[in-house]
Amino acid sequence: MKDSREFNTYVPLGTAALTNPAFGADIYWRGRVWVDQLYFGLKGMESYGYRADAVAMAQAFFNHADGLITDGPIRENYNPLTGMQQGAPNFSWSAAHLYMLYNDFFTR
Repeated sequence: MKDSREFNTYVPLGTAALTNPAFGADIYWRGRVWVDQLYFGLKGMESYGYRADAVAMAQAFFNHADGLITDGPIRENYNPLTGMQQGAPNFSWSAAHLYMLYNDFFTR
């Protein structure tokens, strides 16, 4: 997960590794970053003693996912290589998981 040649991309923890032959940054479930899946991955890293790495990846997500630190809509998913918004706008489980990410990784 920490390897930049696999999952630690510009927007980390896409749904497929960069080395997966089926990877496609713009293909549904073949590499896009889903906020809920990012959250689950980071919580797993934290559980295995990699909290500092998880916090760094969460920070990269907030910094690089288009619109998250401005007034853009919260999207269904994001391009792992560019941070561009993808999928449906105003996506409720993304919004819920953004709150959970912030609360779990930036308020302690």
